[in-house]
Amino acid sequence: MYGQAERLLELKRLEAEEISGSRKKIFAFTSGKGGTGKTFLSLNIAYALSLQKKVLFIDLDQNLSNANIMINEAPAKTLYNFFSGKNLLHELITETYPGLHFIFGDSGKLGYLQRKNSSVNQLFNQLSELESIYDFIFLDTGSGANEDIFSILLNADVNVIVTNTEPTAIMDAYVMLKLLNGYNYKGEKAILINKCMDDADGKSAFNNLQLAANHFLNEKLNLLGTIDFDRAVSASIISQELILKREPSISISRQITELSQRIYEIAAVLHED
Repeated sequence: MYGQAERLLELKRLEAEEISGSRKKIFAFTSGKGGTGKTFLSLNIAYALSLQKKVLFIDLDQNLSNANIMINEAPAKTLYNFFSGKNLLHELITETYPGLHFIFGDSGKLGYLQRKNSSVNQLFNQLSELESIYDFIFLDTGSGANEDIFSILLNADVNVIVTNTEPTAIMDAYVMLKLLNGYNYKGEKAILINKCMDDADGKSAFNNLQLAANHFLNEKLNLLGTIDFDRAVSASIISQELILKREPSISISRQITELSQRIYEIAAVLHED
């Protein structure tokens, strides 16, 4: 079974290389486990970037999507419409903020369609038609390491692996790195550590991950940044309002804004390459 899965993912990787072409603007946010704050961070980073650039955010957490809940939106159409052949991708765009547009996913739908290779390829083919409109495209994937998620990750220019300081979360982040390497992912990888007690706590967690990656994968990791634990995050989620809009001056909002600048710098370097 493992050999068959490996061959399928290798095929997906080769297809991804054909699709990707020269674009360097698609950032996938992923995590080995749930509860890392992946959607919260990707949403707020996207908003920070959208104050100067144009960003498309796509919620690809299959049938457990919640980005729309976090910003109090009730989309009329979701990705279910695309995967079921009812709508083209551009027809699903919701222009929520001036520089930040969304394609929302769905949740709790009985008989949700399983994504096939052809549908994922179609997704990225239609996404390529939108690249001239947007400076950045963010993909918020589901948690875990199943075939459906990797079919998306292998198409992204940059994979941002979101984790926290818990040993189990660090181990799961390592597994994601190992699998991406095992399937010969050609894009960039960056580590984002959330819910840190302070900067030293985050750096310590990253160093532990780096030691494992260096020893077993012979890989030097790129730390995108660390984010402190802050109770304001929970209040922001409960209020269904982005924390950068709700409390733009607090420490965590400044950290998120700094992360958005690093995302911009990564994209600039990739573009030069």
